[in-house]
Amino acid sequence: MELDGKHCAGLKKVDGLAYEADIGTMDHGPINMQTKHMTNFKYTPAKITMGFAQAGVLWEWIRASFRRDYATKSGAFIAGDFNYKATHRIDFMNALITEVTLPKLDGSSKEPAFVEVSFEAEDARHTKAGGEDIKGDYGVKQKAFLPSCFRFDLAGLTDACKRVATIDAITWKQSVVADQIGAPRILNKHPCKVTVGDCKLSISSADHEPWRQWAEAWFINGKSLQEHHKDGSITFLAPDMSTEIGTLQLKGCGLKKFSDEPFEANSEKVKRFNVELYIEELDFIPANMDA
Repeated sequence: MELDGKHCAGLKKVDGLAYEADIGTMDHGPINMQTKHMTNFKYTPAKITMGFAQAGVLWEWIRASFRRDYATKSGAFIAGDFNYKATHRIDFMNALITEVTLPKLDGSSKEPAFVEVSFEAEDARHTKAGGEDIKGDYGVKQKAFLPSCFRFDLAGLTDACKRVATIDAITWKQSVVADQIGAPRILNKHPCKVTVGDCKLSISSADHEPWRQWAEAWFINGKSLQEHHKDGSITFLAPDMSTEIGTLQLKGCGLKKFSDEPFEANSEKVKRFNVELYIEELDFIPANMDA
């Protein structure tokens, strides 16, 4: 993947930016048939699956979107043959990110984790490439990330966050609307509504009491105003569990649900409870970037 003229990522998967038409039909009674013609056309959304170790320009675009800077970017996907010589290009112009999904984290997982990013472009072109070498500028200081390598923290509950077993995938979404103004075939696109998904945690029951106290204050005692929100973070770690790859900041967190997992006799599973947090804002800071 290229972004603003820079090789920024080697991708696991790319999909989208296809040409797609809306079709209008006209019914003809006497001959019992329809004639059809194209009305509007569009480019389908692009979706990429990438690892954490990418060059800064891609993370800068994601961070700008999280911070509501609404940055548009132009770039290209480049495909190649077995010898990594470029055979095909898909150039896109003035794209806006519409969705970012951070992977599920699980202390028992042994498989690599990937980030999914979707975006919509105002224009796109499919062309033949010139046979140049395919390469990516990877973040060489970042190590391979496994979903079992993470650390969670929430303000006021730091000591009770040391035994978080799983964190479900977190999704950030931004709607995009096209400016339908008549004559132009290539339409400007503008950002609109932003939504942030919930954060669901599974935690060892050894840390149950501090969370229970917060849940009682939040749900029963009415301490659930803006001033009672908490900020948190998820730190992504390299396999040595000390080198930080990046940190996802969770801003304005509140309790959505607090529940115990089923109590079961003669069970050999570790007893856990679940916490579901809503989040107002996200920010992601890779280790090689300043906050």
